[in-house]
Amino acid sequence: MGKKRLTVLGSENETEAKAKRAIQLEQKRLREGKSAKAPGLKGGQRVVDTASESLIEYETLQAKQETSAPEPTAEAPKSTKKVHHRSSAYKTAKSLINSENTYTISQALDLLQKTSLTKFVPTVELHITLKTPGFSQTVELPYSTGKTRKIAIADDATVALIEKGTVNFDVLLASPAQMPKLVKLAKTLGPKGLMPNPKNGTVVENPEAVAKKMASSISTAIKTEKSAPIIHTIVGKLNQKPEELSKNIQAIIGVLPEGQVKKIVIKSTMSPAIKLTI
Repeated sequence: MGKKRLTVLGSENETEAKAKRAIQLEQKRLREGKSAKAPGLKGGQRVVDTASESLIEYETLQAKQETSAPEPTAEAPKSTKKVHHRSSAYKTAKSLINSENTYTISQALDLLQKTSLTKFVPTVELHITLKTPGFSQTVELPYSTGKTRKIAIADDATVALIEKGTVNFDVLLASPAQMPKLVKLAKTLGPKGLMPNPKNGTVVENPEAVAKKMASSISTAIKTEKSAPIIHTIVGKLNQKPEELSKNIQAIIGVLPEGQVKKIVIKSTMSPAIKLTI
């Protein structure tokens, strides 16, 4: 009869057999991709199988993960600036103007009639480029520009409306006594060009009398932009007599600083620009 190996419960041989069996089970769990924890180890501690078979399985798993990783998406193309295409009517009107030439006021007004594109009565605009910024002047015009100005007088009621954000006037007149109340509104009135100023005649001793005079007269304030030596103003409506428009244009040109004018352009609403002879 063959020999039989007997293991006594609780003996040293039984303990070794259980430990060996536990290691075999953990190695099997590793091969199957499960976490392994050997008996007798503290929480968080795991058995690491460094056998060649386990290493091969690890490398295979890593290769699968790299293969399944999402490919980097291509960057979205940058948006390009939309090109504004002029209408055929505009191109036809522009073909009547030689951009290399300058025109007299009379010639320019005649061209404005031929190049008008609107179905309503357009406004005649004047755009002036100076050599330096900082110019501001009020001009008395001989004829109407077709625009009605709203004149307000600074008082407690007007100040209260401005504080609430209501600015429904084109000119604000104030007495010296009212100016301290307007200082706190400079951030609202200043950017709109409505802050009363002695230089442009809007800070006066008798605002009521000046308001009546301004209402009966035709004047316009012209000034350069804050960041550029450019003036934008209007001189009337295209349906006015050419003589009236011409007189208004001459009045504005007459107050411009001598030797500072680089270019003057006239146009009507939505029409091509025409360079004037300086």
